Amino acid sequence: MGDTPATDPDSVIASDLVILWGIDAAATSVHFLHRVAEARRRGAKVVMIDTYRTRTAAAADRSLLVRPGSDGALALGIMHILVRDNLVDHDFIRDNVHGFPELAARILPDYSPEAVSKITGLPELEIEELAAEYGAAASPFIRLGSGLSRYGNGAMTVRAIVSLPALTGGYAKPGGGCFCGTSTSGAFAMKEVTREEFMTSPTRIINMNRLGEALNSLSDPPVMSLYVYHSNPAAVAPDQNEVIKGLCREDLFTVVHERFMTDTALHADLVLPATSSMEQSDIYRSYGSYCIQRAAPAIPPVGASKSNWEVFSLLAKELGFEQPFFSQTADELIDTLVAGDSPWRMGINATDINSGNAVRLKLPADPGQRFLTPSGKIELLNPRLDQPLPRFIPPHASTDPYPFWLMTAPAFYALNSSFYERPDLRNKLAGMRITINPQDAADRALDADSVVTVWNSRGEVDFILGVSENVPCGIAVTEGAWWIEHAPGNRTVNALTSQRLTDMGRGSTFYDNKVNIRGKTGQPPLAR
Repeated sequence: MGDTPATDPDSVIASDLVILWGIDAAATSVHFLHRVAEARRRGAKVVMIDTYRTRTAAAADRSLLVRPGSDGALALGIMHILVRDNLVDHDFIRDNVHGFPELAARILPDYSPEAVSKITGLPELEIEELAAEYGAAASPFIRLGSGLSRYGNGAMTVRAIVSLPALTGGYAKPGGGCFCGTSTSGAFAMKEVTREEFMTSPTRIINMNRLGEALNSLSDPPVMSLYVYHSNPAAVAPDQNEVIKGLCREDLFTVVHERFMTDTALHADLVLPATSSMEQSDIYRSYGSYCIQRAAPAIPPVGASKSNWEVFSLLAKELGFEQPFFSQTADELIDTLVAGDSPWRMGINATDINSGNAVRLKLPADPGQRFLTPSGKIELLNPRLDQPLPRFIPPHASTDPYPFWLMTAPAFYALNSSFYERPDLRNKLAGMRITINPQDAADRALDADSVVTVWNSRGEVDFILGVSENVPCGIAVTEGAWWIEHAPGNRTVNALTSQRLTDMGRGSTFYDNKVNIRGKTGQPPLAR
């Protein structure tokens, strides 16, 4: 799809079939779920596809539970049936799709319902029914969750799923298409604020998904200082034991710019007080809609708290950067971001942006004529990639020697590691839990609400055990990235995740892990 904007999420109300694929929208996209409910009231059918029955299942007409990391195979299996049963839009494909003949001839024959059933665990009949329903829908809408990309095969999985509307012409239909997330950087003069030309010499880029490796193994030169803002890597970075080992280095100078004494801040040599969103000017983008909003501070900074921009500006001056750029206020920087023309802001003036209200950006009027790729078409065949056509590749952990897939899902009352400073929200979460199927618990003589140890080659973590039929056998679900001080033991979930990367983009693979579970002597402590 290249730089093509994602389907407008608001258009889902015009859909007659909504597929919530790998997203617990009830926890992570409540605003979108309201629109899904409206589509359902208008007659749309809603299907949820996930690895376990999440809260979002209540908003769906039916739920399909697949094996972790197998979603790409399901998408290819649906395409196999669409082609087999002539449910594709040949006119749309002719005018807007590159590589369909190659996909149909070289790839799709391998993804029969029988083959896909073996990969996904879905019965062949359910695969057939889903494909028939998708092919018959006038405007099918797919909403992807970000978790699909957090496997070793994540890029290929997303590539396969976003190809589905290309076969049915969904991208040209109001209420049809596929929505992964929004990228609105084109609405802003980003180069005017990133200013990479200020670097006096090239510098290396370190992947934050391999922070543990960077802190412990990089040389020539080694990492000697770490500045942390907007993050709590001791809790949220993969391979927690390696990250904490690095943070404990005596020769590492660590600065943390924070509002709370997080797990990472406890390892800092210097903690700088940060402002909250109530104390600073900012402009906000959304990954769930095409809206932006400028905000003014509601109160002055508390105590010595400073915003990121103020700290960076002061630090730049001390480091010898004399450019006037670093003397700007945050409001002046925002003015620069929204200066000049952009097709995203056509018809939007400074008064609109400065009102403090949410402003909806503009999208191309014709959803079928906006494919920003070298060919101007949806490129099912992309010769610039190592794998020119979509196909299924197994996730990393498919060969790991442990019985449970570990699903590190989002929490309903938290956001990653944020809000765990709130005892009221921690109490609603009822402690750091891991949930398995009752049969798996019985087979291991594990009791609900007991403390269990979850382990693999990277570490061990104590959890309070939950038992639920919503979780299939062979899957273990834990929600949120708890702080260590509130955990039953001395580590949290990311002691079990790995620094392995995705097949494209070098992204995280938080869902691509396997573990084992054993009982632990003693009663579970109260959630702290």
